[in-house]
Amino acid sequence: MTEPDELIDDDGYPTDEALNHLRTFNGTAEEMVAYVRSLMHNGRSMLEDYTNDYGRPEKRLTLITGGWSGCESVIGTLSETMFHLMFWESSHRGGKHTFNFSQAQWEMSLHWGIAAPPAPAQTS
Repeated sequence: MTEPDELIDDDGYPTDEALNHLRTFNGTAEEMVAYVRSLMHNGRSMLEDYTNDYGRPEKRLTLITGGWSGCESVIGTLSETMFHLMFWESSHRGGKHTFNFSQAQWEMSLHWGIAAPPAPAQTS
């Protein structure tokens, strides 16, 4: 699946297409992080290298929504994914979310999204 042409709408919110792409993302963890960071309009993101408690190099992604609903929708969508399940470290008041990656995980290429997009709501 290719990245949508428009990621952020005129009001600064991620488009439905951008969030759907996040739900079905395929690629490396590094590519997924770059995509997530591109959706954090009006929020903050920081990617840093650090050494874990065992002396091994790792990467830490910090996302801060600041309560902005557009960023909260990115975090909400991300929380449905395999990516979140594998790399989530913590969430804090104020919309701070951290994710940690070993070097091997950082380079791993997988389907990071959910197994299948949610079925559309049925109307009677």
